[in-house]
Amino acid sequence: MIPVRNPIGIMQGRLLPPLDGRVQSFPREGWEREFALAAELGFDAIELTIEMASWDIHPVLSEAGQKSLLQLSEETGVTLAGLCCDCFMEHPLVAEDETTRGHAIALLHSLIREGAACGLPMIELPMLGPNALSRSPSAPEIFARTLEPALALAEKERIDLLLETDLNGGPFSAFLDCAGHPRLGVNYDTGNSTWFGFDAASEIAAYATRIRNVHIKDCTRADYSVPLGSGETRFDVVFASLAQAGYTGGFVLQAARQADDWVAARDYLLFARNLVNEYLS
Repeated sequence: MIPVRNPIGIMQGRLLPPLDGRVQSFPREGWEREFALAAELGFDAIELTIEMASWDIHPVLSEAGQKSLLQLSEETGVTLAGLCCDCFMEHPLVAEDETTRGHAIALLHSLIREGAACGLPMIELPMLGPNALSRSPSAPEIFARTLEPALALAEKERIDLLLETDLNGGPFSAFLDCAGHPRLGVNYDTGNSTWFGFDAASEIAAYATRIRNVHIKDCTRADYSVPLGSGETRFDVVFASLAQAGYTGGFVLQAARQADDWVAARDYLLFARNLVNEYLS
């Protein structure tokens, strides 16, 4: 497939009924159907997602599943944007307990190997909530030690590790500088920036060259995730800043679910495409 400039994808599960009332999770049964649904709507890609409840059945972790993912991608033209590893919200990579952290590290190394085998360009590490770098004064140092061998493995397997954090632009950029590895990048989330009260322009300027994937979400300071265009996220500022930085990477819709997720996805895709056309074409 010919690469698309600024492809627009959707997070796995957003075109299927929510599982157990969760906003985001691997859909388990019928996950294969989502590729055709995404293609019908006009999406370029799907970003896979994994949590511990789906660990034993997720296709990215088996040879047969990887074959199915690659075949579905080829048949529908919907590429695999990467893997969002929500499992680390349950097994934190910044845990101070060595046993807990050791288990998380084993999970990470497994995902690096299997993600590379599946041809994924990146795996995303949500450094938020229980896994946040701001969780404790020691969290950044603990995670830096964890990252060193993981990045060596990522280099060997030729797959990127992208961080989504609750750090503002300056501190996040400083952390990336300390790690200093070409396989380490940023997954920028437009809604999280609003939720944390950050200034999008200064954030993006601080680490623009490291942004390799963008989650499109809208938030307010009071409500985490609202329908696109109804919150306080300055999409004009975000996209103008990305354009100034020469961003050519992809976008993945991770917007608020609605009563009819199909209609929401259709409208969200148009919202995102209009922004890409206005600022990045």
